[in-house]
Amino acid sequence: MLRILIDLSHKVSKHLVLFGLIVPQGWRGELNHLSAEKARDTILNIVRWAEECEVESLWLYDHFIQHKPSNLGPCFEGWSLLSYLAPITHRVRLGMLVLCNSYRNPALLAKMAATLDNISQGRLEFGIGAGWYEEEYKRYGYPYPDAPTRISMLDESLQIITRMWCEEKPSFKGRYYSIKEAYCQPKPIQRPHPPITVGGSGRLLLKVAAKYADWTNYGGSVERVKKLHSILEGWCRSIGRDAKSIRRSIHWLGVLGKTREEAIRKVRSTGLEPDICGSPEDWLTKINNYAELGFERFIIFLPDAYSEQTRNLLYEGVISKL
Repeated sequence: MLRILIDLSHKVSKHLVLFGLIVPQGWRGELNHLSAEKARDTILNIVRWAEECEVESLWLYDHFIQHKPSNLGPCFEGWSLLSYLAPITHRVRLGMLVLCNSYRNPALLAKMAATLDNISQGRLEFGIGAGWYEEEYKRYGYPYPDAPTRISMLDESLQIITRMWCEEKPSFKGRYYSIKEAYCQPKPIQRPHPPITVGGSGRLLLKVAAKYADWTNYGGSVERVKKLHSILEGWCRSIGRDAKSIRRSIHWLGVLGKTREEAIRKVRSTGLEPDICGSPEDWLTKINNYAELGFERFIIFLPDAYSEQTRNLLYEGVISKL
């Protein structure tokens, strides 16, 4: 049983802020020190904590091997794990950050997502991107076309997926994919469909986001995200869409300590290159700075999320104050 002292009266954020957490699955080597059984138990503990502690959403990566290919430690497959989490959670939203379009036929993916939205009672966040991890493609036998081709394939996939969610028996014939009277029942619970997050920051990728996304996911410096916002807004204008209808999310690798010095020591001991690092006050400052830029959902990978002490500090010092 968690024992956390909670002060809900002191909210420092002036903006709507949704806090998402990456569930440890091994991609960044964070489970290398654990057996498969202990890794599973750690995942369950973190998920149960998130349900109790105002975490808005839980996310998994879509990778089969670790971030450093030389590492041979555990890396749980994301969609299987997400499906496992759906019936043991009741409040948090669930998503992939993000599905690699190349790894699954889009018609199958539409069916998988519709099923999971039903299993989770309408809590699916559908994150998808064009794919990028070339080493993973090679090791698992997937062709790795150039970036413009992968983005064109993503565009066709999203046409198929959204039509299968919304139409009775859609047909489609494209350059890369086709369906014929592709019946998909049950439909997703969420209407018109689960929210779509398009992950990535390339110019052509943002054109796809302008067409299909309910959320984007990209990051970088303040100057960089302002530029990406501008590119997205330009694509939206070109198709007559209000860019404000697309909500913004960002993904950070975070290192948290009671003090800035403690967080820096963690970084030095692990060799990590965090996007956000410091004390809870440092975190709140950076989150609020990016909220000023229009970001609403902050999805954090916390390397030591297995530590109850770190999780409690995250809740008491950051989440409860947003």
